[in-house]
Amino acid sequence: MLRTAIFRDISENENLDERILDLRSNLIFDSENIEILEELGTILCFQKKTEKAIKVYKEILKHKPGKAQYMGYLGYLYYEQEDYDSAIEMLNKALDIDPKAPFVYFLLGNSYARSGMILDAIRMYDLAIFLDFDIYLAHIEFAIKYERMGRCKKALKEFIAAYEIDSRDEDLKERIDELTAKVG
Repeated sequence: MLRTAIFRDISENENLDERILDLRSNLIFDSENIEILEELGTILCFQKKTEKAIKVYKEILKHKPGKAQYMGYLGYLYYEQEDYDSAIEMLNKALDIDPKAPFVYFLLGNSYARSGMILDAIRMYDLAIFLDFDIYLAHIEFAIKYERMGRCKKALKEFIAAYEIDSRDEDLKERIDELTAKVG
């Protein structure tokens, strides 16, 4: 469920600022509408307005406390902001509620890895794999998402992470070379 929310397809052709205004207008009359809040948070994240998205997801958690999905998304937003301590805290809370969430283990592993806690990261990746999670594909999905968002450096990191898992994909190597040249 969390994975679907994070990789939700947002049309770049849609006027997102106008959509945000519509959503905020709807919230005036229905401030506790979780679907509206979720869409607003997702669009704000896509627009790289992570701090605003965090506020939206904190609001969702006020209305739906104890929901692992929302804690996980908030953990992801902290991860995006490179606030790994907060990401680790929220992702662990999500796992306390739903310990069979492989995507959350993957995000937690990334957070630990980026914090320099390699053994904890490996443990989380192992748990994700144990729950039949494809880490290689997750890195590719993140890379594609970041590239669509215009975040080429982050996309490059994710493509490289996937390549380190499986270096047999020549197309992936070419993509890395292209992005490397683009990023500089």
